[in-house]
Amino acid sequence: MMPVVFHIPFVNRPVPGFGLMLMIGFLLSIVWATRRAARSGANPDVILNCGFIGLIAGVVGCRVMYVAHYWDDFARYGHPLKVIFAIFDVTRGGLEFYGGVILTAIATLVYLRRWGHSVRWYLDILTPSLALGLAIGRLGCFLNGCCWGDTCDLPWAVRFPFGSNAQMQQWEQRRPGSELPQQLMTVNATGVAFGLSRESLAATDDQLHAADAAESTARSKLGEAREQLAKAGGADRELARTVDRLERDVQSAAAQFSDIRSQMRKYGLSAAQLRALAARHPALPVHPTQIYETINALLLALLLNLIYWRRTRDGQVFFLFFAIQPLTRWLLESIRADNPIDTLGVFTISQFIALAMTAVGILGLVWLRSQPPRSQRARLFVPEESESPEQGPVPARA
Repeated sequence: MMPVVFHIPFVNRPVPGFGLMLMIGFLLSIVWATRRAARSGANPDVILNCGFIGLIAGVVGCRVMYVAHYWDDFARYGHPLKVIFAIFDVTRGGLEFYGGVILTAIATLVYLRRWGHSVRWYLDILTPSLALGLAIGRLGCFLNGCCWGDTCDLPWAVRFPFGSNAQMQQWEQRRPGSELPQQLMTVNATGVAFGLSRESLAATDDQLHAADAAESTARSKLGEAREQLAKAGGADRELARTVDRLERDVQSAAAQFSDIRSQMRKYGLSAAQLRALAARHPALPVHPTQIYETINALLLALLLNLIYWRRTRDGQVFFLFFAIQPLTRWLLESIRADNPIDTLGVFTISQFIALAMTAVGILGLVWLRSQPPRSQRARLFVPEESESPEQGPVPARA
């Protein structure tokens, strides 16, 4: 697990592993698709346009589905602005693959139809790259610690660190072996116990000292302002507004790394001691489902690419992806621990969508049998300077 891979020099901006893998997956997928298009006689520019449409639609679709699926978690933020900020904050993950696939397919279909391109042909060109992007994106899930599997005792099982989603879920479910010492637990204002955050544990000593100093300074200024207001008999409105502002400053300063700072004071421990204690309490061993899906999607990408060059009808590759990939996702869902069974009482949401996608894939393959092998809009691309007046349909092996 590596939520942050490195920091950009000079500006010290963190580069999240999840986002980095998404970017690498997008670039490699587009390069692969454009090479396939050029070799086929298709227009690489159309692939680039589809890629950028897919990038936007994919992220939006994945996020919309995740937010809709876990809306209760976002509603807990209360204030509308906080809810909106949480919705747009994808740095911690929070994307559901099928939402992106559905919206990307719709957006790409609209673009291809609007500009008169062959829908079946170009979707076939793009589909192996979709599987490749999924394979690389799941590595980002592994680095981020999301989409984790259920507990197991296999030799290749992985243990995510303290504070990971897997570890906290196991503690909340009271799994045997997931118990935590009191030093690593704190209680919020509503009396709910929770573990120290990874952000607080990752804070440097200088950051913690600065937070202590900021809170001490804010409390000192607040005390002085209250004394002045008391001497004025509470009638000075300007001083009253100053007290209100300083009270908010104290609350803000106190909230900075509040969980680890309170435990340091309560138990007389240093941050280094708490970090060492946390390192001894990782999550229980779980299936590396992210790696499983990376391997599965990579094999699927290679298979679809092979089928592309041997297909007998435009559209076969696209509908084969819809028919095959959901079946493997169904199996993986059975050993994942992050998605609840909350659809019709027996399915996870992804399993339910997988069933629907498989049906679409099978029906699509049946429908293709009634269509011409080559799409009527599938015409070879010729650069403008050498374009002939009329280009015929793409040959069968294009």
